[in-house]
Amino acid sequence: MRVSISYPPIESEKGVPLLSQNRQFQWFCEPTYIYPMVPAYAATLLEQAGYEVIWDDAIAEEKTYAQWLAEVEKNRPDVMMIETKTPVVKRHWKIIDDVKEVSPETRVVLVGDHVTALPRESMERSCVDYILTGGDYDFLLLNLVEYLDGKVSSLEPGIWYREDGKIKHTGNFVLNHDLNSLPFIDRDLTKWYLYAYKNGNFKRTPGTYTMVGRDCWWRKRGGCTFCAWTVLYPVYRVRRPELLVDEIEHLVARYKVREVFDDTGTFPVGKWLRRFCKLMVERGLNDKIYLSCNMSYGVLTREDFRLMRRAGFRMLLYGLESASQKTLDMINKGVTIERIVR
Repeated sequence: MRVSISYPPIESEKGVPLLSQNRQFQWFCEPTYIYPMVPAYAATLLEQAGYEVIWDDAIAEEKTYAQWLAEVEKNRPDVMMIETKTPVVKRHWKIIDDVKEVSPETRVVLVGDHVTALPRESMERSCVDYILTGGDYDFLLLNLVEYLDGKVSSLEPGIWYREDGKIKHTGNFVLNHDLNSLPFIDRDLTKWYLYAYKNGNFKRTPGTYTMVGRDCWWRKRGGCTFCAWTVLYPVYRVRRPELLVDEIEHLVARYKVREVFDDTGTFPVGKWLRRFCKLMVERGLNDKIYLSCNMSYGVLTREDFRLMRRAGFRMLLYGLESASQKTLDMINKGVTIERIVR
């Protein structure tokens, strides 16, 4: 079975659509390509299960829509997964029509925060075949493909589908997958170089992304309403620190990566962070690579900062959504202006 992980081109005078690995949709005048971690895990899991995988990020490869559609007609994938968001979901409905026109047997799967919140809408207003809700759609896509291939007998919770002309689903998604079981992403299969240079988070290139957690532990306190991924990941989970250090060591040795940005919504802190930093120093990786990550205000001690610096951290990326306390309260950010300033 041939499976395509696709980001179809969305041509617009507004610029380049930033869809992949993005918690808020944006149009970029200068192209910025963020490595989509969960789709990359999906591609890797499928490949390891013996399926033919097409990594088809036509946005990052800067293809025209006509070029992309011609390749779909040529490759005729059995399954095509597309990540969508609210500002472009109607465009994706039309794209699904075009896919069905040139490759009628292709079964199209939508994933992402919009269809997680409103799965029935896309089932009713487009000819999409399946919708995977929640943020673990790497595991769910593998389950769906194996189900279609007759290797498993049932679908996991969180999958919408059609049967006898009716819309059905397997219930609410459950985030019970073991993140520690995930393999290293196959960076060759997923064309890591597409995302290694045109990215403002990297001071040195080539750079790449990791994602050790899903997604943000701060949400447990703040429940921020401005972030679309709170729909995908209502609970926070993280892999063991040893696994991230192993992955970074692999990236340095095999791909000569010079900088890593971990795009967990908020990077783990406390004992987990201290263990990670000490391992980076023990293995000598702190002298070989820069690290950056997302962080929340006021949770790190002075000793934490010093240890992170020693471990190779260059930048902590804080979300300063507003300088208005009224706005911060409206979006339930859970911080004060005074705390941000401090």
